Amino acid sequence: DMDAIINQFIAYIRQDQEANREQIQLNDLLQDIAQAEANRDGEIVLTLSECPEIPMQAVAIKRVISNLVENAFRYGNGWVRLSSSFDGRQVGFSVEDNGPGIPNEQIPKLFQPFTQGDIARGSVGSGLGLAIIKRIVDRHQGKVVLTNRPEGGLHAQVWLPLE
Repeated sequence: DMDAIINQFIAYIRQDQEANREQIQLNDLLQDIAQAEANRDGEIVLTLSECPEIPMQAVAIKRVISNLVENAFRYGNGWVRLSSSFDGRQVGFSVEDNGPGIPNEQIPKLFQPFTQGDIARGSVGSGLGLAIIKRIVDRHQGKVVLTNRPEGGLHAQVWLPLE
């Protein structure tokens, strides 16, 4: 556990700057993560839309997806949905869970380093996961939005530009 926390801290400080961007199909990354997570207890649902390739640092975006899926399994009740979308200007993906969600007033603070949604979702981890996600997405000129699902759970949506 300590190694994982230290590695997250190093990644946060380093900002994963060593990789160049390549044209990548986001759906391929989502499928890779879903396949890697298939042996977990629970259900992972994959709902993919047709999306164009976009320039990205594949390792960094895969880390974003993995961190969000890890949170969804950690704090959800065994169900996670990964989906992709394309709105003509940007490619997006979302990770949803069926856990308790997070109080709306806490959501903006969660992207700060060493912050956790302790009240609703427990206090496991280093509190760096969402800060790393935000930094990677910002570096891709994208945006990440967390909202509570009406039926319960958290919905994390990431949008990445075409160029």
